[in-house]
Order: sequence, then C-alpha cells, then structure tokens
Amino acid sequence: MEVSNRVGKDQCSCSVTVLGLFCSLCFFHNYDLRNHKNVIMKTVIFPSTDRVLPPSFTKNLKKVDGNIGNNITMESKVSGSQPMSISWYKDDKEITSGQKYQLEMKETTATLGITQIEKCDEGVYTCRATNSAGFKESSGTLCVKEPPIFTLKPDNQDVVPGSTVVLKSAFTGSAPFTIKWFREDKEITTRGASFIKKDASSSFLELHSVKPSDSANYTCQVANDAGKVAHSAVLFVKEPPQFSMRLEPLKLVKNGQPLTLTCKVTGSPVINVKWLKNETEITSNDKCRLSFTDSVASLDIVNCSVDDSGDYVCVASSDAGSDHCGSTVTVKGVYSVFTFTVYLYYVIVCVE
Repeated sequence: MEVSNRVGKDQCSCSVTVLGLFCSLCFFHNYDLRNHKNVIMKTVIFPSTDRVLPPSFTKNLKKVDGNIGNNITMESKVSGSQPMSISWYKDDKEITSGQKYQLEMKETTATLGITQIEKCDEGVYTCRATNSAGFKESSGTLCVKEPPIFTLKPDNQDVVPGSTVVLKSAFTGSAPFTIKWFREDKEITTRGASFIKKDASSSFLELHSVKPSDSANYTCQVANDAGKVAHSAVLFVKEPPQFSMRLEPLKLVKNGQPLTLTCKVTGSPVINVKWLKNETEITSNDKCRLSFTDSVASLDIVNCSVDDSGDYVCVASSDAGSDHCGSTVTVKGVYSVFTFTVYLYYVIVCVE
C-alpha cells in the first residue's frame, strides 16, 4: 500500500496465505506523516503451517434410472488438496476403465460412464477420492428399467355364437405397467359383455355371449417407463348356416321327366349339407345326384317316377348351428284312356 503528499511518500505491504482455516498476516511498517518518521507497528501474527486438506464431496452421487440398452453417466464433484486419486466401485468391487466403463476426472468433476446398460449393471456405485490426508466416498444407486416383454400372447380363436371368449396375456419387465385392450383401434373398457382383469404381470379380456359381429382384431398393449409392446389376436365368431334362397314349397313334375331341387346357403365354413326324403336321408346314386358348390345345394333326379313323390328337406349344419328348408314333390303319372261300345239288344214280344 502506498501513501503520498507534497512532502513525500511511503508504503507498506502484507502477505496473506490461506491454508484451510489458518492464515498469516505480515505488516512491515508505516510512516507517520505528522512527525515525519517511521513508526514500528506492533502486530499479532498468526502462525501459518502448510496443511493438506482431505477430500470432500461438494456434489454427491445420486440415484440414476436407466433403460436397458441405453448409456448412462454418474457424476460427482470433489474438493481437497492435490494430488488426489479417484477410484470407482460397484457393490464394493473396483471398476476399471474399458469398453464397458469410462472413468474420467476433469478439474473437480469425477464421472463414470456405462455403455449399453443391462439388468446386471444394476447396483450401488461408489466414488472414492483419496489423498495423503485421507479418503472420502460418495455412493449412488443405478436402477435399470426393463421394457415389457410378452411371456404369453393372446392367441387367435374361432368360436361359435354364444360362447365366452378369454384372451390372455402375461409379461415381464419393470413395474409399474400401463395395460390397455383394443378392438381394432378403439380402447375397450369393462362394461356390458366385456370384462378386463389386470394384475402385476398378466391381464385378460373376457367377452361373454359373443356374436358374429364381435369378430375383429383384439390387441393387448403393455407399457412402462422403458418402452411399450403390443400383440393382436383375431377373434372369429362363426356364422350359423342360413338359407338365402330356399326350395320351392311345391314342385310338380311329370312321370319320366327330370327333377331339380336347388337352394343357396350362407354361413361360416365348414358347412355340411344333407338331403332327406320323407325323413330318410338320401345318398347320391346313378338316379339321384347330390352336389354342394359355391354355397348352392342341388338334388337332381334324371328320370322321375311316381315313387319319387314325397317331402324333400335340405339340412345345412356347422359348428355354429343349422338350418333347413323343404319342398313337397308330386310326380304326375300317365293314364291310358279305354273306349268301349255298349250294344243294346231289344226283344219284341207279341202277345195275342
């Protein structure tokens, strides 16, 4: 420090050394401007000793959440006297730098990088700072979150009307999960004939008294903080057979002419068709041919006779149900007309 006036100038100086909680102040002298002489100042000087500061963390490690396959970084800040060494541990086992782990110390920041974390990387990580005065540790937990994975997927189902359908799913991963069910793109909730059950690792969708109109794609979607998966199943509710074109109620043919009975049936495959005459099943033979092609059922008789008259019934059936229709067939015979002459004889008797 320097002071001056017209008469002259003088200066003094001091030094300050900060070592932890200790400092030393050295004042040399001062100049008395009034008396124009140097004055020796009596000062109290704190003794200074060189002190090595032990490590301390100004920023501790924190809990880190990471998703499987991602890269994560754990970071802490440390102070203290140099030289200082930094080491890292996982569950008390020392970590070395390499392809999996990247250890770095830049100024006062110590970082640990972990590449493509896996479930086995989960645990307690510790940063240890060491110098000649001692060591200090800071610990943080790495929690690795697993995305959902199906262990049981909903499967396709073909059912008959009126059935109860259960679509099941099970999954693994890190809880909590968000579970949703969809019919096509519309979310399903528990109401009416639909019931959804959810628990920690599974879910099912229950559909009661299903109808053909319930046929659709049903999807189970499971999500958590680490990701989302979905799987769809096709529900097919079979349509029972139904005649869209029925047999003619009455059919009249002449003796010797061909007879054809035709009807059309709709419904879900596989549909079986059989014919009955007077409640007795008909089989295909040389005289009678039976066919069922492109939903059309036909019965053909090549040369009808009076014996072919009767009640014919076509029955269509499948796993989903059955339907029938009938026709009464009359075969008209050919009648011969006989003519004859009646002769009348008259006898005339004369009586006298």
